[in-house]
Amino acid sequence: MSDASDPLDPFDDDPLARPPVVLAAAVGRSELDAVRLILDEEGIPAVVERRHDVDPPDWVLLVAEAAGEDARRTLENRAAVASHLDWDEVDVGSPPDEVRDVLAGAGRIRRFNAVVRVAGTVVGLLMLALAVVAVVATLIT
Repeated sequence: MSDASDPLDPFDDDPLARPPVVLAAAVGRSELDAVRLILDEEGIPAVVERRHDVDPPDWVLLVAEAAGEDARRTLENRAAVASHLDWDEVDVGSPPDEVRDVLAGAGRIRRFNAVVRVAGTVVGLLMLALAVVAVVATLIT
């Protein structure tokens, strides 16, 4: 069977069986999800999990130990490419019709919100005035 001088290490045979390593940490999950998608495009599996053993709890991006170096290199390459982009020269195109409709109606929505706020304030003040009149009338009689 098994020899006592030859301990069995479950991680010796399969490097993917080793515990995952933390590639990045953040307070919010959304930025790590974006990084996870970048790694997924390159075929590097990654997982975003909540870490509760720290105070305050945060989110971590985990990758297999065997893929850690590839993941770091991929993110460094992406950062290098992104740093050379001049966003003033990038044409993002025109917004879709749905977005244009929402932006066109934004002025009407702001005006409606202002009317509702003013009307709510006026109604609240009228109710307060009527309550004061009712209390005064009750005290007088």
